[in-house]
Amino acid sequence: MTLHVVVPEESEALPFTVEPGGAQVASKEIPERIHRILAGLLDGGAVAAPLGADGTARAERMVGLVHEAALLEHLRHGVPEGGDSVLDSAFAAPGLEQETPVTRGVWPAALGAAAAAVRAAELTARRGENSYALVRPPGHHAGPGWYGGYCFLNNAVVAARTLREEGVARVGILDVDYHLGNGTLACVQGDPTLPFASVHSSHAKDFPYAFEPGPGLYGVESDPGTEGFLTLVKDALSHLLREDAEALVVSVGYDVLAGDPHGSWTLPPEVFGPVAALLAEQRLPTVFVQEGGYGLPSLRGAARALALEASR
Repeated sequence: MTLHVVVPEESEALPFTVEPGGAQVASKEIPERIHRILAGLLDGGAVAAPLGADGTARAERMVGLVHEAALLEHLRHGVPEGGDSVLDSAFAAPGLEQETPVTRGVWPAALGAAAAAVRAAELTARRGENSYALVRPPGHHAGPGWYGGYCFLNNAVVAARTLREEGVARVGILDVDYHLGNGTLACVQGDPTLPFASVHSSHAKDFPYAFEPGPGLYGVESDPGTEGFLTLVKDALSHLLREDAEALVVSVGYDVLAGDPHGSWTLPPEVFGPVAALLAEQRLPTVFVQEGGYGLPSLRGAARALALEASR
């Protein structure tokens, strides 16, 4: 099976985030992440796929189905005349302070990522093969009316809704990022056609800090280790299969790996091989969507391990 990789045009790095108290710190959400992941995917047998000419138009329509109009307007036009960025608490996730600025380049970058997610979903739906939307900025912390955690538009939900439009009755969303996809959870809550499951850190110090446990949420307070992590992934997949998922969207977060600056677990890059093998065993059309992963030395190996199994 061919793993098709869709990459949007490269955008500027998010220049900074804001810590509690107002201090600006350099963002780790940089283009080099994507360069290394792409190299690993190609090493593992994946094939680059063109974005396509009409992806942006469909992406604009799809993000309008996922997000509130006020959020989209803010991302498009929220930076005041003469300014470079804006930090607006009105668009922070419930219970959180806003730490992610909107800059003038955010809208085209976020829409380009959503367009890549749409294209990946189209390829999977129409060819029956796996695809990988290698996007930045990531998206799983973007909710119906909020952004944060480097995320502005929810690419995973956009991909899932695209699969639904392409005729898939129920699309399971599996999130294996170190952090809970609080935005994804909010976007699909109450929709039985988009069941959600997540493996993540539930430690109180980890973003998004506080959330209610619930069905499909497999959070752990400490490092699960390789075997523990794979067991959690199996449990999360079983949950989605019980919900009769006919296709999968997988939010991939390489921040579960040892040495990631935004995580605390010690998993090796090779863990994504058995993760991808577990997914392949389900024989379901699968769209991978890039989320976190900021430890640059580990990214190529992790992506290669995933692609070797997802390309079989």
